[in-house]
Amino acid sequence: MKKLFFILFVFVGISSFAQTDYSTIVMKTDADYKVADKYALEASNYVLSKPLNAKDQKIAEATKFILTWMEGTPDYTFNIASSAMSKLVEENEALLGVFYAGMTKYSLDNPTKADDMKLVQLNGMKAVISYAEKSGNNVTISPTLKKLIEANKKGELEKALE
Repeated sequence: MKKLFFILFVFVGISSFAQTDYSTIVMKTDADYKVADKYALEASNYVLSKPLNAKDQKIAEATKFILTWMEGTPDYTFNIASSAMSKLVEENEALLGVFYAGMTKYSLDNPTKADDMKLVQLNGMKAVISYAEKSGNNVTISPTLKKLIEANKKGELEKALE
C-alpha cells in the first residue's frame, strides 16, 4: 500500500511540472479553437502562477498561445482598449501577458458573463492586481499600478478603469 501511495505521489508530482507544448496545438477552424479552450485556460493558469521573468521561455510560449487563441476564438471577444491598461503597460510591458491571462481565465471560467467586455476587463485587471500584490512575483509597483491597487481596495476599480 505504501508503494502505491509513493508511485501515485511521484506520478502526480511529475505531471504537475509538465507543460503542454502549445506550438503543437492547431487552431485553424472554429472546432480547433473550441478544443483549444482547455489549453488556453491551462496557459492562463500557468502564466498567473509564475513570477515575472522576461527570460522564461515557457511563460513566453504560454502568453503567445493565449494571445493567438484570443485573436482567433469565435466564442469569445476581447478588447484591451483601456487608458489605464495602456498607461500600465507603458510602465511595465510584462503585465500585458498577465492581463491577457486574467481576461482569458475569467472568460473561460464564466462563459455566461464573457460577453460583458467591461466585466472581462475588470476581472483581467483584478488578476493583474492580485498577481502584483504577491511579493514573489517580482512586480515593480508603478504609480499607475499603485493607483489601481488603491482603487480596488476601495471598491472603485471599475471607475478607475474608465
